[in-house]
Parts: sequence; structure tokens; C-alpha cells
Amino acid sequence: MLFGLPQCLSLGLPQRLSLGLPQRLPFGLSLSLCFRRRPLKIRELRWVDDFFSAVRRHVFLREEDLVLILPPNRVYKVNDTGFRLIKCLLEGGRAVDLPAETPEQVRDLGAFFRGIRNLIENDPAVAGPGIESVPYTFDYTSLPVLGEIAVTYRCNNRCRFCYVGNNSDPGPEMSGDEIKKIIMTFREEAKIPFFSFTGGEPLLRRDLEEFIAFAGTAELSVNLVSNGTLADRPRAKSLFHSGLRTAQVSVEAPDRETHDFLSAVPGSFDKTIAGIDALKSAGISVQTNTTITAANVSRAAEMPEFLEGLGITRFAMNLFIPVGTGRENGDLFFSYSGIGPVIEAVRRQAASRNMTFYWYSPVPHCHYNPLARGLGNKSCAAMDGLISVSPTGDVLPCSSYPLPLGNLLESDFRSVWFSEKAAHFKQKHYAAEACTSCSKFIACQGACPLYWNYAGTGEIRPQATCKGGNMP
Repeated sequence: MLFGLPQCLSLGLPQRLSLGLPQRLPFGLSLSLCFRRRPLKIRELRWVDDFFSAVRRHVFLREEDLVLILPPNRVYKVNDTGFRLIKCLLEGGRAVDLPAETPEQVRDLGAFFRGIRNLIENDPAVAGPGIESVPYTFDYTSLPVLGEIAVTYRCNNRCRFCYVGNNSDPGPEMSGDEIKKIIMTFREEAKIPFFSFTGGEPLLRRDLEEFIAFAGTAELSVNLVSNGTLADRPRAKSLFHSGLRTAQVSVEAPDRETHDFLSAVPGSFDKTIAGIDALKSAGISVQTNTTITAANVSRAAEMPEFLEGLGITRFAMNLFIPVGTGRENGDLFFSYSGIGPVIEAVRRQAASRNMTFYWYSPVPHCHYNPLARGLGNKSCAAMDGLISVSPTGDVLPCSSYPLPLGNLLESDFRSVWFSEKAAHFKQKHYAAEACTSCSKFIACQGACPLYWNYAGTGEIRPQATCKGGNMP
């Protein structure tokens, strides 16, 4: 099980499930106790140990807010008993030693672990003992789920939609020791299991492999977000040997002309495709991302077939938000009002090829409901599921939002993450009144504040269009 993380992450509404066990199981018993192993217990649970041993490196359990985190961005609530049971198995305990003795208790325990297996294997249609829906709140998690560190704002492309901006002076960058300090903050204080190195173009940092290897020693999984043009075969091998196993590469169109127009660098398409091949040949799993703009939207539905030809099985897309350089290229803007049919066309093409398609961007449910299409809910993850760090150590609401909320080189994590400024984003105080008064606001959460800052809120549909949950 691998993960690929987006450059502008939309974590989405967590799966509203609570993982626990029925009251008839012995809550008061220590999980270290060993009971007589009856034949039913052995038959019912004999698969459990091997399964948890196989997935141990890809499952993260966090006690601070009692959540089970699965890559790339799925989050499930766990009650105290469920937490202790899963923790026991992840730490090498044996299912047959768990406190369940009656046939009913054994079957409940088996059903609970089968539910966990279904979740890990990406099957959201889970039912049975121990799995129940619970109301979602903005305090579903107290700590971030994912992180990203922009190690530089330098870039060898000049993308017309870039949120950083194509400035002649990209600004200062953290030293190697400072980046390592951020990595340890992620590990020890933010308590996230995985994060991405982003930019700019992170491969312009010749010391990137040092940071990847350091993250590995801190038991953090690392993803690379890159345009792929600098990933020649020697560099790809170097990245693999440093511990990198996943990368997300930006491919803006299935044709050279459109891609090079958007990157504003002739020849970048060919270099990106060569970089994908080099990364894959080195043993690094590659996922792509495409930013949908007015310039490439007509070819979006062709991407699955094109990517399939490159040997890609997982890909993502997001919607262009006019910030940074993008504000100077308003002709690339594509609205929420028109994005639903585009997502649907891509989703159908991906499904017909048995490819995994991720849609990253927040979308107002009055225009398109990703939940109803099996894409999960996509809401703004700013200072909620995502911690985004700039090349100077500033914590930003997200990589696209140039508003420093604190600096992790100068302040401790908790003073930044739990600040009033952060709460403004976590509690969605930026949302338009037309959104907050909607009965579907908790699920939708008002989409992207940067979009509304640019386009205004005229696209928000009246409450009547959402009644009964019959959204588009």
C-alpha cells in the first residue's frame, strides 16, 4: 500500500465511523491476559496476525485524538477499546490471546477485525459489530494528518498557474539542520505519520536525499512532489537509495503543446515523461497530478488513457486557484459551476480502466457532491488535516495561502497549531454566510476561501437547491 500526496491538499471530510466493540466484550480485561484457545477462536481469528503484520508499516494509530490514519488521507475515529485492540495487533500481539471467550464474543472480535481489514483495503462499505457512523464535527482530529515542507521556492518551470509566483528572487531557504528540526517537529509534536517534500521544485536542492534519509531514521514515510524534469536516471536511483518510495509528478496535459504552454518552458513535457520513467525504473511508485485550467479542461478526460500508456495506475487532479502567478493569468480560470461534468468524465474514464482517481480540490456541494460519486468529501484542510511549512519555516494555512501563522523555527508547534489564527481556518470562520446557513455546511464546509476571494460568492446556490440532500 503506497501513498501519493497532493501539492495543494484537500484532506476532505474524514470517514464518519467510530471503531469499537459491543458492550458484551469484556472491556475491563487487560489485553495482555491469555485465555484458553478454543477451536472456534483459532478458526475465526487465525488470519488476523498475518494481516496486521503485513500492513503494520502502512497503518498509523494516534492516541492523542484516538484516530486510525490510512494513507493518503483517510481518518477514522477509534474508541478506547478499539484503540487498545488495534494497538495490540500492530505491536505484534496475537489475536488468539485477546480477551474474548464466548462464541458470541469471538465472532464479534472477528467481525471487528474484518471491518478494519475492509477499511485498510479501501472498502468504505463496512458494516457489522464495532463499526458505526458518528456525527462529524470540526474537532474530529486535534492534530494534523499530513504535512508538507516546501524546501525551496526556486523552480526550473514557470507554470502560468503557480501559487508561488515566478519571482526573480525566490527568497531565503532553511538550512539542512533547520529542515531536520521541522521533520522532528512533525514526528514528535505534530505526530503525523507521513509528509511530502514540495517546492518550487524540490529536486533543485542537492541535499534533498539527506533529508529523505533523515526522515526515514525518524520513522516517517516521505513523498516527493515534483515536476519530474530533473529526475534523470542517476538522480532517481539516488532518491530510491535514500529511502524515497513514492512521488507525485505534475503532468498538465496528454499532449506536448498544452503541457509546455502551461509550464511556460518548451521541452518540459518530454523531460517530465522521461522523469516518470526514470523514477518508476528506480523502484519509486509514481502518481501524477493535473491542475485543471481553462487551457487544458477540454483534454482532461483524455488523461486516464494517456497515463495508462505510461504505466500509471493512480492519478489526481485539482482545480486552478488564481493566486501567485495565477492572478496574472485570469484567462486560465475555470469555475466551480462547470467543474462537475469534467470530474464525472474523468471518473468514468478512470473506472473503465480500473485506475484510481483522486480529486483533491474543495468543491461546494451545491455544484458537485463528491461523496455521492465515491470520491470522498473534499473540504479545505487548512490548519486542520494539513500542516504546510514554507522554505523559511513559516506555517501557512496551505501552500497556496501566503499568510504566515507562525514559524516553527521560532515558536513551538502547539503555540502555532492551536492559536486563534489557526482556529479561524479550522473552524471555517472564513465561509460565506450563504454557506454557514446551509444545512449541508458541516459536510461541504464552504469549499476554498481563496477561490471565493478571487471570484466572489455569486456561484453559491440558495439553500433551496440543496434541500433533502439531493445535491448535484
